[in-house]
Amino acid sequence: MNRRDAISRVALLMGGTLTAPTMIAFLNGCKTTNETANAANFAFSTDHLNLVSEIAEIIIPKTDTPGAKDAKVGEFVQVMLKDCYYEKDQKSFMAGLEKLDKKDFLKATPEEQTAMLIEAETEAADELKKIGEDRGKAKEAGKTFEEPGVPFFRLMKELTLLGYFTSEQGAQQALEYVPVPGRYDGCVDLKPGQKAWAM
Repeated sequence: MNRRDAISRVALLMGGTLTAPTMIAFLNGCKTTNETANAANFAFSTDHLNLVSEIAEIIIPKTDTPGAKDAKVGEFVQVMLKDCYYEKDQKSFMAGLEKLDKKDFLKATPEEQTAMLIEAETEAADELKKIGEDRGKAKEAGKTFEEPGVPFFRLMKELTLLGYFTSEQGAQQALEYVPVPGRYDGCVDLKPGQKAWAM
């Protein structure tokens, strides 16, 4: 699968909305020498990897299909942040992780964890709204707008969905998967109870 295919699939899963840095990360694929050197130093600690894996599992829990942990989404998020995202996005992500870590996310009850993630999602939506307003003001004033890093929870959700639905477990067990597709049918009705098609 190439980058353009992956991004179009994630965009479909998220209702057609991806943040600009995520689009850029997929479509550009290249970083400057300094960015590459900085990225080489990026890695999660064991605690942070466990935290990312736990958050991903809350977003896509194990049911009758594998969960995000089964698909190793935590490791996927780490690789994507290291290889495809700018330092400002990495810092924004780590700041969000630190905030949850300070609240003892992993020791909290499932209800408390869900409440923390809902709060993080609300904060991310507010941040994105403010970024849009600031971008508009800069454009009106004829100034250049320096894009900040993607808000933590927005990036976490995007990478969780991408990692899960492009994994073997996600594509083959959570979706309707055809290993060797036949002819192309542009409009096929889903049968009652049928899973969405893996693309």
